[in-house]
Amino acid sequence: MALNPFFLQGSQGEQRLLQDLANEAIQIHGIEFVYMPRIFVNTKTILREVTTSKFDKAFPIEGYIKSYEGFDSGYNLLTKFGVRSTANMEVLISQERYKEYILPLLRGVTGLSNDPERPLEGDLLYFPLRDILFEIKYVDDVVDFYQLRKNYTYQLTLEPFEYGEEEINTGLDAVDDDFRTAGYNVTMSLVSAGTTATAFTSLVAGSINKIDVLSGGSGYTN
Repeated sequence: MALNPFFLQGSQGEQRLLQDLANEAIQIHGIEFVYMPRIFVNTKTILREVTTSKFDKAFPIEGYIKSYEGFDSGYNLLTKFGVRSTANMEVLISQERYKEYILPLLRGVTGLSNDPERPLEGDLLYFPLRDILFEIKYVDDVVDFYQLRKNYTYQLTLEPFEYGEEEINTGLDAVDDDFRTAGYNVTMSLVSAGTTATAFTSLVAGSINKIDVLSGGSGYTN
């Protein structure tokens, strides 16, 4: 049976009202994040493996923190690959604000899609209150499930970003912190019969990013 023609069931005016209410609620109760799209510098053509990516674009966008229950005392796990943070956060952003403000500036940018229509998994959000980068793990674009035949927000599931040799150069000092300030540092000393060798490493997000050998030492027998 066809729908009742005497009820609009989702006119443009009704949809416009819900979108405006969603935008206003996020702008009143939310905070300002920084959205950073992932750009692929080098990919393989067969399976599209990514060998290098960078983040050199940044766009402020307001977001409402829907859930932060992942930030409790038990979000750090000891795995066979080391300590890993499983903290997560759910953030709502306006579909209209993303499509009208950010999307036009991303046309032709090489990422998971060269013509994205929504935020993509792998992109980053900078959370200023914690001074931390979050990676988008999942994008729910039907969180409203077609109220009046339309969706109005994206729900982003975020986890702390694990550095993997990506280049971060957005021009924002708070975002572009190097590993010495973004993580915590570990200094190791290797002692032998000869001159002591020292090394310095930056440990970020529970994983070793690099090791700088400051002095190679001498006089080793093995």
